[in-house]
Amino acid sequence: MHDAATAPGPVDMSDLATVVVYPTRSEAEIARARLDADGINAIVIADDEGGLNPGFYSRYGVRVVVVAAELADARESLGIEIVVVTDDALSTMVAHARSEAPIEACGLLAGADGAITKVYQMVNVDPGPDRFTLDPGEHFTVWQDASANGLSIMGSFHSHPSGPPIPSPADTSGGTDPEWVNIIIGVDNGDVALGAYRYVGDVASPVEIERR
Repeated sequence: MHDAATAPGPVDMSDLATVVVYPTRSEAEIARARLDADGINAIVIADDEGGLNPGFYSRYGVRVVVVAAELADARESLGIEIVVVTDDALSTMVAHARSEAPIEACGLLAGADGAITKVYQMVNVDPGPDRFTLDPGEHFTVWQDASANGLSIMGSFHSHPSGPPIPSPADTSGGTDPEWVNIIIGVDNGDVALGAYRYVGDVASPVEIERR
């Protein structure tokens, strides 16, 4: 059952577009209020089993949606960044996440012209279900390969083998380059969900994935 809040009368759901996905309802409601103040009607949509299981928010996220024609304005209003990721790259990340379970899978992401097109599957040298560490030597080899192919390292990815794609304290305190996009693949009983963030200090700012 879906919960659609603040809907302005009957809504054609096929004409709605997702602005951003938040891990909690409170963050989504703050964003909706910000959009409303800017004259953009928004709806908060979440799946919480009719209110019986608010923990579902952390698994599936809480979406802020608007009429498709206002999507660009809404993202500008909230300062939401978009990262383009090819379908092949996303498929490679998901496959690696599944193959490495129950430990965290990890790797680096490369691309050009603002789009992530290449995934480097790497070894987790500190294997565990709740942590990962990239090998410095392998990191340098990846950097060399990307550079030789006209690509730049744009970010990293890792998996949460049995949880949602929400950054943990270990993720945000890992010293990642603030220019990087960090993609998390959450795997829970075979279900997969994706999240993307930039880490500045200990703060994770959502980045919306645009598939191509």
